[in-house]
Amino acid sequence: MKFPRFVKIAVNNVLGVCHLETSSEGELIIAEGAEGELIEILSSALKFSYELVQPKDKGWGNRKDDGNWTGKIGLVQSGEADLGMCKIILTEQRKTAVDYSYPYDTMQMVFANKAPSRIPQLFAYVHPFSAELWLTLLALFLTIPFLWKVMFKCNASIISLFGEVFYTILGRAASVRLTKFHEHILLGTWVVAVSFLSRSYTAVLLSFLTFPLHESVIRDIPRLSEAIAGGKYKCVTFDGSSVTESLKASPREYVKIIGHAIEENEWFVKPTLEGVGRAISETNTAVIAMKPYFEDNYVGTASISTDYFSVYHFGIIFQKQFCCKKILDRKLSLILSAGLYEKCKRHYQFRAHLKQRANHMEGLENIKALSVENITGALLIYFLGVSVSFIVFLIEIYLPKLK
Repeated sequence: MKFPRFVKIAVNNVLGVCHLETSSEGELIIAEGAEGELIEILSSALKFSYELVQPKDKGWGNRKDDGNWTGKIGLVQSGEADLGMCKIILTEQRKTAVDYSYPYDTMQMVFANKAPSRIPQLFAYVHPFSAELWLTLLALFLTIPFLWKVMFKCNASIISLFGEVFYTILGRAASVRLTKFHEHILLGTWVVAVSFLSRSYTAVLLSFLTFPLHESVIRDIPRLSEAIAGGKYKCVTFDGSSVTESLKASPREYVKIIGHAIEENEWFVKPTLEGVGRAISETNTAVIAMKPYFEDNYVGTASISTDYFSVYHFGIIFQKQFCCKKILDRKLSLILSAGLYEKCKRHYQFRAHLKQRANHMEGLENIKALSVENITGALLIYFLGVSVSFIVFLIEIYLPKLK
């Protein structure tokens, strides 16, 4: 049996995959995209012409209560289209309505959220050490003078010993007069310890000042699920896709939580560059889609998760009574074996890598010499100290006169 000479192909707009536009004649065309090129290769190999049709809801397809389907699945099921393409996930539920070709692609489903913003350099001076380490240093600073007062046989006051401890932290030599060997050991171990700490702080601080710090964002699925369950985060996915059903059917409980939250709150977004871009730019919002989609369209503006929900297979859909499944599978297998589709994908991946490289080079350009802005925190601390010192100075002058 020969392959039909003319077919209708159901598609929807997915940037980098099937970027749809309307020609001057009013026809729907694929302006660019890896699957647009795949359609052309199949058309040439099987010698058929085609017409593109788009579902009214512009979605992939979900099952309705009456058993019919929406989106591209619905067009193929009802016979309004012969084939369906443009990143259709192959699921068991969809197989009840349509049939599948040989899978031609595999991708990871991930989430992305707003790229972390820069932390003001005013606070860079507290970041080299963790909160626990700062508290430990404060405790040592408050207790070491009293230990010295007990262990050292000297007439120095507690206030002066506090000053000595502070000077050693800054790298100055201690001026405490010691007579016993155990006193030298106690002071020497303290000086070695604070020297290591102060030099470590200086080294880390310089790297923070010359290369901007960024806020921490959620990068893994368990933390995302926990944040959604706590009402601190929301997660959206493409309207008309099968993502929600896949998440709810997951064996992992924390993934099910995300799926149910999306469905109950109707967290859906149209798969357009502007719509997804707005969702990603929102605070405490994650978007679920295929990893290459984010890599190709939102380089530098989105932070992609380090793990993934699942690995999905993609194929061409057609009616169960379609005449030429074996012919289509055979040609598709030959195209994949020849690496033609892989070449199409790499073309668009190369574009994404160019964007990533440009973004990386822009980041390197931000590495520059220290400026006044970089030392704002230090200047603020200095002027605060000067102000306190001046106030104390005035009190020391006028307090005796008041008495």
